[in-house]
Amino acid sequence: MYSLIKIVSVLSCGVLLCLGLSQEAYAGQADEEGASRLAQAKVIKGDLVRIDYGDYLIKEKDGQEVRLHISNKTQIMGQLKKGDRVEAKVDDKNNALTIRSLP
Repeated sequence: MYSLIKIVSVLSCGVLLCLGLSQEAYAGQADEEGASRLAQAKVIKGDLVRIDYGDYLIKEKDGQEVRLHISNKTQIMGQLKKGDRVEAKVDDKNNALTIRSLP
């Protein structure tokens, strides 16, 4: 017959495999939601005026200043500093989804 150890090993491997697959499915769903938010995002271009405690202040071409909130979910591309020309994609509450330096 089968030993008890082999049966427990096979069953535990099956459980771990199912848990891993469910995490992958959740990660895929989260990626789709992020892509959807990015597709609906508004694009803001301008000069980085100031960085304040997780907020970036950007002055657009028309002179309007926009405050963007940066979180741990914001994708920041490159090292940004005051005076840089930047492009940011933001949601409807001015939470930055991505921000990058422009040449």
